[in-house]
Amino acid sequence: MINLRENKSKMPAFLRSGFRVLFFAAGLGSSFLMLAWLLFFTQAINVEFNTYYWHAHEMIFGYTMAVIVGFLLTATQNWTKLKTINGYPLLSLGVAWLIARVLSVVGYDYIWYQLIADLAFLLFSLLFIAIPIIKAKNWQNLPIVFKLLTFVIADILFYIGALGYMENGQYLGIYIAFYTVVALILMMIRRLIPFFIENAVSANIQLKNFKFLDLSSLVLFVIFAIDNIFFKTYITQISALFLFVIHSIRMFYWYCHEIWRKPLIWGLYVAYGMINFAFLLIIIDYFITLPQNTITHSFAIAIGLITLSMMSRVSLGHTGRNVFSPPKMLGVIFTMLVLVFAFRVIAVLFWGEYYPQFIIISQLLWIIAFGLFVFIYGKMFFQKRIDGSFG
Repeated sequence: MINLRENKSKMPAFLRSGFRVLFFAAGLGSSFLMLAWLLFFTQAINVEFNTYYWHAHEMIFGYTMAVIVGFLLTATQNWTKLKTINGYPLLSLGVAWLIARVLSVVGYDYIWYQLIADLAFLLFSLLFIAIPIIKAKNWQNLPIVFKLLTFVIADILFYIGALGYMENGQYLGIYIAFYTVVALILMMIRRLIPFFIENAVSANIQLKNFKFLDLSSLVLFVIFAIDNIFFKTYITQISALFLFVIHSIRMFYWYCHEIWRKPLIWGLYVAYGMINFAFLLIIIDYFITLPQNTITHSFAIAIGLITLSMMSRVSLGHTGRNVFSPPKMLGVIFTMLVLVFAFRVIAVLFWGEYYPQFIIISQLLWIIAFGLFVFIYGKMFFQKRIDGSFG
């Protein structure tokens, strides 16, 4: 036991918890992947593969999955009271993620190696999260495991399509994973936003939730996603209309003016509004054709703001710092992502002739925002907890 304790005390802080490795990877990866997309989009670098599919895949299976796995490895410890991976197994997981990202920009000749690295990251992440949940019989969080399995299946579909064995494989893989991310975020938002607001504002408030809205939201989103991916009938617009009403009601009952003084809360709330706005755009698109991928990016930028907000909060709490006293620059960083939304979604609706310029501005703002996150939080990932605890 003494040797084990000595080994634990000697373990580098960076390898002590999943969020350290994977949030650091996500922050750096998000900036560099967006920089690569900027170079591809402006044709500063010409490549043989489909850069649009590349961009979608890397922002979902690269950036977003790193955040989700880092968060779940950390959250699973709280749910089960069992330790999740650390040390060299955690480092190996991060290396698999990194290899997949590097190979993604090398070219089609290395796609089999990318496939192996990418699926290794996803499958081992699934196992490392599922095992403690099953051991602890923490059945209420078992649906998380099935969502991770959906990501694995979606990634396999993507590569089957990329290899030419399935005509719409890339499309299916990307959008199944994309809407699974949105579903996971909506599930988390239902728990987190009211909890965070109740604990952070000065007033003694209890925010309302309605079981009917919760169940309706879940069922309608499943209907919406299935129809939007596979059939594209009027059911997409009808379900989007009801989802817009449901989430508007939620946002109304959750609103508190004090959130605007707390970036870690307003970041989540504004991102939730972006998701809801995407449902509204789907309804509008039925009557007026909107610029390409505007709706998708209303969802996508919301995912970026929500994941950045969660990384910022979790990193403070799990390094022993005060979540109610975050770095002052967070407000600036989150505002940059709001500006990304303003240029990439709102501006292109009204000034379509400047579409390429708005995209480039959005890309640059995204790169700077995540670069600042890494600059501010990077040292926290490599330092021991300030309260002396292991983790």
